[in-house]
Amino acid sequence: MSLSESAAVVCGALGRGRAILAIAEVALRLVFRRKVFWVFYALAACHFLSYFFGVYLTTQLREAVRQQQAQIRVLPFMRAANPEQMLQVFIGRLGFDGRPAMYRNFVWLQGWIVVVVLALAGALLIGQDYQSGAVTFYLAKAITPTDYVLGKLSAIAAVLLATTVIPALGVYVQYGMFEGPEYFVEQWRVPIGVLGYGLVLTAVLGLLVLATAVWLRKTVPMVMVWLGMLVFTRTWSRVLVDVMDLSPRWRLLDLWNDLYVVGSRCLGVAATLPGRRPNRSALQPDWAEAFLVLVSVCVFCWWYVQRKLRAVDIVA
Repeated sequence: MSLSESAAVVCGALGRGRAILAIAEVALRLVFRRKVFWVFYALAACHFLSYFFGVYLTTQLREAVRQQQAQIRVLPFMRAANPEQMLQVFIGRLGFDGRPAMYRNFVWLQGWIVVVVLALAGALLIGQDYQSGAVTFYLAKAITPTDYVLGKLSAIAAVLLATTVIPALGVYVQYGMFEGPEYFVEQWRVPIGVLGYGLVLTAVLGLLVLATAVWLRKTVPMVMVWLGMLVFTRTWSRVLVDVMDLSPRWRLLDLWNDLYVVGSRCLGVAATLPGRRPNRSALQPDWAEAFLVLVSVCVFCWWYVQRKLRAVDIVA
């Protein structure tokens, strides 16, 4: 009996809430057993450390500017440089200014790593249950399709929040410890915005990966379709708006950009396109339109997954 089948038997003897948690626990074990995922977790950790040390160096440069030091050696192996010039690089180019946009960029960049993890993990989350027949065990043990989906979503939420929201809040606390208590008062909206952005990512990406896994069930086709939805649509939206000069609303085809727009709204910052000049091609659709697209995607994915699960032949 596989791990999923054993968990299904156990879930039948548990209450609804504990059954959902048990399904989530099994899904996380399946993901954490694969060494390839730890490579991407290491990349996510490296990205977090780049922000962690970036914030530290930014505060050291600010202190050097306050003390009017002519030169400063940031790291032992680096040459001494003018702190004001380096501070402009860290704040102006790298964005370590402690403002909400810094946390939006952090979550957005971390999200790309999560996208790859979910693309590889989707077949493990549901596809393997279909192939091994474990899904029939689950649904035959007084577990509804809704409980099953919520359990899988809980596992996805744990992975996503652990790689995006929690590290972002860690950087926020670090910045506040260096800047003083007044920073937490001035930037009180940041934790709420980061949590909101994380919940939007969890709902959209979680339901989307579950729907794709139920549809395809195998890793390679799922990775192709998953990346096609998030990468090729991004390319097409840029061609339509930037090359063909059509309405910025065509960017709504790009789900990742829709998440970026809504996440920017959560943190109260403009959804500017990095590296773009202030012209028509840099315009973004309204956040309400992007939010409506994401809600529509979630509703469709939820309906599709429920429909497929209810069509499973239950074995008593």
